[in-house]
Amino acid sequence: MPPGRTSKLPPTVTLHHAGQAIEVRLKPNARAKRLILRLDSKTGEPVATCPPGLGESKVQQFLQKNVTWLVDRQTRRAPNVPFEHGAVIPVRDVPHTLEHNDVARGTVRLLELDEGSILLVSGNESHMARRVTDWLRKQAKQDLEEAVARHAAALGVKPAVIRLKDTTSRWGSCSANRTLSFSWRVIMAPPFVLNYLAAHEVAHLREMNHSDRFWAHVARICPDYEAGQTWLKDNGRRLHAYGAEAD
Repeated sequence: MPPGRTSKLPPTVTLHHAGQAIEVRLKPNARAKRLILRLDSKTGEPVATCPPGLGESKVQQFLQKNVTWLVDRQTRRAPNVPFEHGAVIPVRDVPHTLEHNDVARGTVRLLELDEGSILLVSGNESHMARRVTDWLRKQAKQDLEEAVARHAAALGVKPAVIRLKDTTSRWGSCSANRTLSFSWRVIMAPPFVLNYLAAHEVAHLREMNHSDRFWAHVARICPDYEAGQTWLKDNGRRLHAYGAEAD
């Protein structure tokens, strides 16, 4: 097979465990170095990234060998939480209950009551998910702009623009043209996590690498950065379950 080309694989393979059939989607990738099995962070669907040169039998053998791990991950995975009436979602790590209020104008209002925090979502209920997402993005933009400005001033740098995305592979990035991009979902994490993420990307404006100098900049403007790193590693994946369709 010519270098850089992937072998012809079926769209899915079926695994078997304790009488249960588990379908795994195959995702050929010419740049992949090894076969990787994971759960899609949004849907929970099993996905296998396949490097070039692997035939179906070898892929099947590898996946079947790891089926126990896969079942364990599926069992431990938090269920999806759609943005719908009655759902409870974290905002800055504080539980907020979503309530639909069927009035003409579509807005989202935050109510702080004795029984807890309420996000009151008005307008057509079919638009509820979009309105909640837009509100969360607005909150994220507000907090990230404040944190980025503070860290940038401390390091004597200035980003070109701040953008919000909904990526699953990374929480933030810094481009060569000084654009800082962040996942809006970080607004659901504790504030110290958002603060670390902002500090991390701002530090890239001084060092476009992860050298010792880079981490020295991060530590200078965010001394407890390791706590943010650890939280994202241990808990970040579950933030993608919010706003997804029900399992």
